[in-house]
Amino acid sequence: MKFIFIFSFFNLITAQTHWETAVSANQDWKYIIPTEQPSINWNQIVFNDQNWGIAQGGFGYGDSDDGTIIPTGTLSIFLRKTFLITEAINLSNALLHSDYDDGFIAYLNGIEIARSQNMGEIGYFTNFDEGTNGADHEAQLYQGLIPEYTLIDSSLLSEIIIDGENLLAIQINNIEESSSDMSSNFYLSFEMKDEFTYFNSTPDWFIIPISYNNSNLPMVVINTNGQTIVDDPRIDAYMGIINNSNGLNNVNDLFNDYEGNITIELRGNSSQYNPKKPYRIETVDIEGENDNVSLLGMPEENDWVLYAPYQDKTLMRNVLAYQLSNEMGRYASKTRFCELYINDDYKGVYVLMEKIKRDGSRINISKLESDEINGDDVTGGYILKFDWYNTGDNNGGFQSQNDGMIYNYHYPKPSDIVPEQEEYIISYIDDFEEIMLSDNYTDIENGYPSITDVESFIDFIILQEFSKNVDAYRLSTYIYKDKESVNNKLFAGPIWDLNHGFGNCDYGETWLTDGWLLDYNPEGGDQMTFWWELLWADPNFKDRVSDRYTSLRQNILSDINIFTKIDSIQGYLGQSIQRNFNRWQILGSYVWPNFYVFDTYNEEVEYLKNWIQNRLIWMDNEILLNSDKDLVSRTFKLENPYPNPFNPELNINFSIKKNNNVKLEIFNLKGELVTELFKGFIDSGFHDFNWRTENIPSGIYFVQLNGINESISKKVVLLK
Repeated sequence: MKFIFIFSFFNLITAQTHWETAVSANQDWKYIIPTEQPSINWNQIVFNDQNWGIAQGGFGYGDSDDGTIIPTGTLSIFLRKTFLITEAINLSNALLHSDYDDGFIAYLNGIEIARSQNMGEIGYFTNFDEGTNGADHEAQLYQGLIPEYTLIDSSLLSEIIIDGENLLAIQINNIEESSSDMSSNFYLSFEMKDEFTYFNSTPDWFIIPISYNNSNLPMVVINTNGQTIVDDPRIDAYMGIINNSNGLNNVNDLFNDYEGNITIELRGNSSQYNPKKPYRIETVDIEGENDNVSLLGMPEENDWVLYAPYQDKTLMRNVLAYQLSNEMGRYASKTRFCELYINDDYKGVYVLMEKIKRDGSRINISKLESDEINGDDVTGGYILKFDWYNTGDNNGGFQSQNDGMIYNYHYPKPSDIVPEQEEYIISYIDDFEEIMLSDNYTDIENGYPSITDVESFIDFIILQEFSKNVDAYRLSTYIYKDKESVNNKLFAGPIWDLNHGFGNCDYGETWLTDGWLLDYNPEGGDQMTFWWELLWADPNFKDRVSDRYTSLRQNILSDINIFTKIDSIQGYLGQSIQRNFNRWQILGSYVWPNFYVFDTYNEEVEYLKNWIQNRLIWMDNEILLNSDKDLVSRTFKLENPYPNPFNPELNINFSIKKNNNVKLEIFNLKGELVTELFKGFIDSGFHDFNWRTENIPSGIYFVQLNGINESISKKVVLLK
């Protein structure tokens, strides 16, 4: 028997074809809620299903998306739907849309064509009385989202479909009998030549697949040889990366950045249950041993992350935060945008990035071997993490004697750390906490300044508060220390996982641009260790935060630096944005934990900019040193130029609070000056300018208004 799981976007026939839906959830299906295992041939045409029931599809309960409501607590249901094809030669490709809760396996004429990841490996036989593999999955359609889909191309389809009666068979399993819901809405559609009509119109939400052969981003292509990627263990796979120097990449190009073996698994906590999955990969040699390599110009290593921007519809929050951290001199993961293909399935825009790890190019602390158990050897280095316990890598650590918080071992790994090393780091943290609980914890010689790298904590707090990251100090929070002979102080960082920051969260009041997270812990204090708030309570510490913040606002955290980065990222992503949101139809729909939902990508980016600007205004008023407030106070406002897109004339309006020197300039996508519309002293009030573009080529441009230590830019599109 052959299992069809690998499918292709690269051979779609799009000329003079159309799509029709042969099988819909709202049609009548044969079904059975089994009390024993069905016959082994239940998914084949020859099976006699006369004793099965018949009812409208969409069998389930609990979410009001059901055509036929079945008993609460149903653990599995088996479905059969036949359809007639008169001339299979006229069919090009097929799409199976699967909207399910919690797991499924789909068969076409007895051959497996798709399954959810929580139903085991391809070909694995899941019994009728089994729950899914400890993982639930939420249906999408009732939330206004597009269901997951599997594409079967013409070469594979010709091996399965026959002239005459065909069968789509589905097995659906719930996570457990106590589950609050179950869903099973399936649609099978075919691409066919325009002169033929066999079936019904496609659903309203149906979108014609697009060819994704070309990209301005590097292409990461992974082949699992039919294996399903699961949370654990990692599976063997093969990876190639295409990254041409001219930025024009085609999926049929030779792999020129990397080609070789990897192991791959899902990563993340809640994020791995998104339709767009995040992955962890290790580059390995032919024998399966770790192989340190450079990917897309990043320093050599073997541990990598393929981060999947999903809830963050700008696709850039993490990348922006990491870039700012590195500019501040605080290591954060290096990142590279890419487009990902797994088994020829286009997965969208991803970020290939470094995993948090001890390394000379990552967290640069001493290597700690298992036989280093005394003297200076045992004193470092260590990386600890605050996060959910017993999830992912967080399966070992120790509990604070003072507030019960768990310090997770990150380096050495829980499986590698030896008792003497555990004893040392526990004692070190105990000493640190005792200092923080003492009456003179702020003393320079005997208090926290004597045992912490204060500057690292200041920078860490500034970045967390600037982004108002809902997980700050509680989750994805790292601290580390080196050997005593190198530096015996405790460091904060690096920052990690800020995709729910910058106003992208609907709980904990983190959508608001005012307020300190350290003054208001959205989780009530039960997951944040006590000493963060004690640091913040020290007036001297706050003064140093003000000094550092004031300095950063002149350059790295200036409006112009941040907004230039945002515009640069958006320009670089280019057409990949459209491809990503064609694949994942979430613009205009709520995805947890969005606070605001916008219909377009540009609106998402504009919201990010406005949120950042308002957040910085509030922080300026709170901690910017008075003597420097004029350097960053906003004296003018640049309105949105119109019309946009435009041709040939663009109208530009801005207002200025007081007489000042300004420059009004136009830059292209490469950051090159195109023209200077005004430079000099100008009176307060409103001002209008026009930019005529008879001799300017089509493209993306930026209108930039500059003052003293102040800049605002707006993106415009010239179409000719």
